[in-house]
Amino acid sequence: MAKQDVIIVGAGLAGVSTAYALRERGHDVLVLDAHEGPALETSFANAGALTPSEPEPWNAPGVHWQLLASLPDPHSAMKLRLAPLPGLLPWGLKFLANSSRKRFEAASLANFALSRYSLGLTQRARDAHKLEFANLARGTMKVCRDARALEPAHQASQALADAGLRFEILDRAAVTAREPLLSDVANDLAGAIFYPDDESGDAHRFTVSLADVARQAGVRFEYNSPVSSLIDRAGRITGVRTPTEEIEADQVILTTGHATRGLLAPLGLHIPVRPVKGYSLSLDMSGLNQRPSLPVVDEALHAIVTPLGETLRIAGTAEFAGEDRTLRAERIDNLRQLLTRLYPALAEQLLPGEQKPWCGFRPMSADGRPFIGETRADGLWINTGHGHLGWTQAMGSAGLLAALLDGEPAPVPAAPFSAKRF
Repeated sequence: MAKQDVIIVGAGLAGVSTAYALRERGHDVLVLDAHEGPALETSFANAGALTPSEPEPWNAPGVHWQLLASLPDPHSAMKLRLAPLPGLLPWGLKFLANSSRKRFEAASLANFALSRYSLGLTQRARDAHKLEFANLARGTMKVCRDARALEPAHQASQALADAGLRFEILDRAAVTAREPLLSDVANDLAGAIFYPDDESGDAHRFTVSLADVARQAGVRFEYNSPVSSLIDRAGRITGVRTPTEEIEADQVILTTGHATRGLLAPLGLHIPVRPVKGYSLSLDMSGLNQRPSLPVVDEALHAIVTPLGETLRIAGTAEFAGEDRTLRAERIDNLRQLLTRLYPALAEQLLPGEQKPWCGFRPMSADGRPFIGETRADGLWINTGHGHLGWTQAMGSAGLLAALLDGEPAPVPAAPFSAKRF
């Protein structure tokens, strides 16, 4: 095969968005993926939320107490498992070290800037190509069950107001006016925060549609093509190896989620990214006359209920379990319980029907910010570590990486996301 301009490894949200951004700039792009199509890993059945309003990393101040408390509790929203702990320890110490108030707030601000920019690019691509992905532009609502939870959520939002976050505090009456299906549980709520600029949509459908646009524009996709290693010539990455061939390239970009770490390690490059398992449950609501009108976040459970056309997606929780892909029943039970707590009548109608449980690995960085840019190896770039913000930040991360690769001014501050910061 002739030498390529750019090879992207990975055809999930990050890879397809990056391919699209680079092709827009005129680059010749080849995308390789081990699966039979795009978005079949973390991007497949995620929460569906495009939420610049949720830029806070998971390692908030006090996170160590939450993790310790989770050990005996199978239903904890954030669950630490003991078996993978030795392998997680070096990363975990960095994760905890970055949970100071100052670092947490800095990461939140940087994530918000990238997320807001990213949502704009997502909207632009949607409109330019008439992409259909069950998109709703109705905002999101975060409900709180007591005033003690509402106040810190309000403070976190207020801290981002100067950066451009818009929000509205809702009392019970305003909550049910915004989402009438919550009227059954209104008395159990202290209130909510509404974020009008958030959106939602099916990330898998978006990725498949954008990949088709990119392909028609000239991006080449080769599926069932796992990359086994990178070609290193005196410290410069000049291509990739698959089980059947070597492919040379001027630039190589890894958008391989937590698996990026394995491809970097033989080069002596190490980034603190580990898999944190998230769960979702998809229910068919095609037979319902009344459906939720916007995504609703339950602050206590770190989970969300998102309407995606004919599907209702309940998603969330974070499980620190290494690379254990077990679909644990108690974690899916958490999601069923969330639906019952928020929408009891809806749960009664939907839960007896077909249920599609799923779990996937969020690539979580130790400091709560993605890695975007060139590594310490010339010619090798990465775009990973987005944690729970992968869908929200996909297009913006691609736009930022494309600008950096072309030597142009960064559209948002790039330093917080440097691939060389560890």
